[in-house]
Amino acid sequence: MRRKVLAVLLAVGMVGSLAACGGDSSTSNSGGDSQKSETSSGSGTSTSGSETADIDTSEHVVVTYLTIGDKPNNSANEEILAQLNEILTEKVNAELDVYSIGWTDYMSNYRLTLTQMDGSVDLVSAADWMEEWALSKDGAFLPLTEDMLATYCPITYSEVPEDHWNMCKYNGEIMFIPEDSYTQRTNHGFIYRLDWAKEAGLEDGVHSWADLTEYFKWVKANKEDVIPWDVCGGNSVWEDLGGWLLSNVDEMLWGVGPSNTGCVIKENEEYKVYNQYFEYRDELVEYAKLMKEWDEIGVWRTDVLNNTSSDNRSDYRIGKTSVDQHHTQTWTDLVSPGMASNTIYQDDPDAESGFFWFGEEKNHIANESCVHGTMAISAASENPERALMVYDLLRNDPECYRLINYGIEGKQYAINEDGERYVPDTYNKETDEFMFDFWEGRTDKNELKDSRLNWDAIDAMYETLDAAGIDNPYLQFVFDQDPVQTQISNVTQVTDKYMKLLTYGKYDGTAEEFIDTFLNELKSAGVEDIDNEVQSQLNAFYGTSETAAPIE
Repeated sequence: MRRKVLAVLLAVGMVGSLAACGGDSSTSNSGGDSQKSETSSGSGTSTSGSETADIDTSEHVVVTYLTIGDKPNNSANEEILAQLNEILTEKVNAELDVYSIGWTDYMSNYRLTLTQMDGSVDLVSAADWMEEWALSKDGAFLPLTEDMLATYCPITYSEVPEDHWNMCKYNGEIMFIPEDSYTQRTNHGFIYRLDWAKEAGLEDGVHSWADLTEYFKWVKANKEDVIPWDVCGGNSVWEDLGGWLLSNVDEMLWGVGPSNTGCVIKENEEYKVYNQYFEYRDELVEYAKLMKEWDEIGVWRTDVLNNTSSDNRSDYRIGKTSVDQHHTQTWTDLVSPGMASNTIYQDDPDAESGFFWFGEEKNHIANESCVHGTMAISAASENPERALMVYDLLRNDPECYRLINYGIEGKQYAINEDGERYVPDTYNKETDEFMFDFWEGRTDKNELKDSRLNWDAIDAMYETLDAAGIDNPYLQFVFDQDPVQTQISNVTQVTDKYMKLLTYGKYDGTAEEFIDTFLNELKSAGVEDIDNEVQSQLNAFYGTSETAAPIE
């Protein structure tokens, strides 16, 4: 089993924009799954909790699944659910209803739905980038006892190892079911035109920020109709700075506090809190200088801070921009000529896509926690036991699994002679696209390999990332923000003000002056109070007696 994904942003204390990852990596519809399957036979047990003795399923119930994603304006979801519910009714006398929250302002709507506690939802899509720990603290989710899991979710319970269940605990109680047996990686980096890099003299491709700068210069000089990076000004500011630090700091950094306040622990100094903005002031200055250089090269639009209309990923697919900054799973899509929307490969038979991953220079990449994507039960659910039984089927029964992940065979997908799935010629995106975003129950044993993907390149990249990845030892620490909420709000205002200017080189004066002004405002906002509170809570959690590093 290879379950490796991100902690690049977590590793540098910058997890605020992970929501965008969820928005772009939907794997429910038949047109977008770019994940690897360890087995493609689809074989697996079809037993479920319903076959455990003494479970009363005489009353038919509706289990509502709360998920995040933009539901297409067609009837495909309903058609798939009709077939799925026939199976669920037969096996556990229940049916599934899906309540979708769109990506626009998704976190506010998600939080509101859960905190109403009106019993309207049962199964809940949860994740470390969706405030699952804060919502656990607020009582939004039902604690799951081992007896409950063993009785009503027996296959999943038996297959999830004890240490993964432990990682899903809050205050000693299991709050989530992990997505821990599905191969993926969502560490961020720059996807780029490898064929253009070779033309620029980078024969081995882009493997450093210096290489990337040379690549951008060449693109600007040689591709008249291409914007090197047509990024929207509100995007990627956290990932870019985090990536720079991963590539330029000698030690791995583990984020342990609020996402944008800079609280980190160094890999070789257990439990002592540093603030990355102050500890790595010189690295921030060098980053500011590089971003000013990129701005002067013309890497992005001159009005980048006001640009909200660009679709950089779509432009990459058709050759109008030279990079896309996102994660490995997005690259697995963009590197594949079999994806019809990637017209660069039809237009130019020499086209290739490389991936410069953040931390590559230092071999810094963190393995993902099994709580990156999880399933929870609403604390207000009126049918938690039946919800667990339904989940066990969706995750483990091959027929249910294919319906919720791939749709209806012959309509949304088909299977070739090699046992790989593909999109049939009859597929119509307008009428057949669907959305369930069931990432919390994906598992390699039931995956069908996507025939459209460039598996030679993908497998080689996975091997490289697997060899470099290390585990984050602090994932069970949950910071209580309440004692310093005012300071966190103040610091957030400062980082919101300065981070875009920094990332797009749009600051006045020298890099040194800009960074020092930024740091002084962080001090005034109370960032040191946050550092000290994080240290105090870490000491209480781990039984240590460290003192947070002073800021200067």
